[in-house]
Amino acid sequence: MKDAILSSRMNHIDTSLIRKMFDLAGDLKNPINLSIGQPHFPAPRNIVDAAAKALTEGRTAYTQTQGIPQLREAMAAYFREKNGIATQADRVLISSGVSSLLQLLFMATIDPGDRVLLVSPAFLIYRGLVSFFRAEETLLPQTFAADDLKKIPKDRLKLIIYSSPSNPTGYIMKAEQIKALADLAEETGALLVSDEIYALFDYDKKFISAGSIYPETLTLFGFSKSYSMTGLRLSAATGPQTIMKAMTTLQQYTVVCAPSAVQWAGVEALKTDMTPYVDDYRKKRDLIRAGLQGVTEFYEPEGAFYLFAKVPGEDMAFCERAIKEKELLVVPGRIFTNETNWIRISYAAEESVLHRGIDALKELMK
Repeated sequence: MKDAILSSRMNHIDTSLIRKMFDLAGDLKNPINLSIGQPHFPAPRNIVDAAAKALTEGRTAYTQTQGIPQLREAMAAYFREKNGIATQADRVLISSGVSSLLQLLFMATIDPGDRVLLVSPAFLIYRGLVSFFRAEETLLPQTFAADDLKKIPKDRLKLIIYSSPSNPTGYIMKAEQIKALADLAEETGALLVSDEIYALFDYDKKFISAGSIYPETLTLFGFSKSYSMTGLRLSAATGPQTIMKAMTTLQQYTVVCAPSAVQWAGVEALKTDMTPYVDDYRKKRDLIRAGLQGVTEFYEPEGAFYLFAKVPGEDMAFCERAIKEKELLVVPGRIFTNETNWIRISYAAEESVLHRGIDALKELMK
């Protein structure tokens, strides 16, 4: 079939860099994989059992587009009690992963030429969607102060998006920074979007939910990282009624609803104490931070399970050398930022793998 069948939008999606990395890693016999953005532990047994029980009981039909009432009620309670967001079940949408929520958001709000402000380094899907929907990207360094927002172009600003704790740096947004972004949203009529998929993983500094400061925030929550449910695809959002209604309408024409049995697993997940898992990642964070201290510069990893480190030379060349010389897999930083001398390291791995990775990185950074 000729390429002419494809829409012009496909010219705005570039997966060549990621594809190249996978091609290079394809033949590795004993890789040190510090590239994967998912927990290395399985989902807790009670969550798996809840999904199995739902299937056994025949819960395999479509649900309401916005999600089963039991999960929406549980999520509304979670948002209120854990995040300090004043919301109700009728303002909660259940979907198939935060990536799906982001697609619905862009479909609902972005026309070509609209502007999207991203706190940088930024999750690669934000940047991909900005390009795909032919919007204009503005990057704001994550260490910004309120005065820095005076320089931001405000024409056609539609969305202000950040993740906290951050993928890829682990940075936790400060209250005064959230307030500054909220003021910008209020001034311009833009929507403030807080991606809180890593909220459970806050180590030294308490995570703050933007919705507790600015009620008009769109808050995105995912089960993938907190409960190791990456392949089950489950997420939730709450925010202004206009946005929630539009995203729900669009979901009717896309995924229709999140998988029924997985939604029941989500109800069980919200009852599960994940403290031991978080403590384990805190130890892993301490291990890799200590291992690379004095070896290279890196962003202080306050949460999530990533460390964003500077490398000698260009990131792609470093990643290729890491694969060929050490069978080490890390992610080139350029997919998160316009700078080309950083890498993202995931410490969601067994401790023995982390030790091997630290030794390899020390050798490569000499």
